[in-house]
Amino acid sequence: MITNSRSITPSEVNAVARNTTDDSPARTLEKRLVHKSYDENVLVSHIEAVRDPNKSDEGDDAGAMERMDHFRGVLCVHHNHPFFFERESGHVPALYLFEAMRQMSSAVVHIFYSVPIETEVVVTESSAQFRNFATLDDPIIAEKTLSKHVYSKGRLVRMNMSAVIRQGPLEIARMSSNLILLTKQQLSYLEQRGGEM
Repeated sequence: MITNSRSITPSEVNAVARNTTDDSPARTLEKRLVHKSYDENVLVSHIEAVRDPNKSDEGDDAGAMERMDHFRGVLCVHHNHPFFFERESGHVPALYLFEAMRQMSSAVVHIFYSVPIETEVVVTESSAQFRNFATLDDPIIAEKTLSKHVYSKGRLVRMNMSAVIRQGPLEIARMSSNLILLTKQQLSYLEQRGGEM
């Protein structure tokens, strides 16, 4: 069960979301949680579990398939990232937002579901609707819901993700994905045979 942790304050959002473009490194999640080798490739600064905004404080007796868990994350925009910002633009690219959502899902399963760090979160299907451009300097917040949890032999193996990405009151995008969790052996097997997931 997810417990409600202390919420991040607006001033903390500003502190962790802003990446100085000088030599000082941005504060991000531990790179192992998002399966990255380099700190500059980590696109999430903070994640917290939050209560369902549409649910009262009653007990959580929903089964795995009906359960919905809610999280809030702060994205870290690396203005000088050579891949995402190769061409100059005044907004955060869509691909950056996709990768940040994948990273957030990975970190959430390791932090809040106690999934072993060796387990990979694999996106099998995804969709997005982009509504506005995200500017480079204002904090970007992702509100994520994980649902339709499937367990096999006591291990989380599949779930759905939906997210709303906001910048202040402005909705930037809505994303949804089907996710599967694979051990290194399962992933290696599928990669070698080029098979379906």
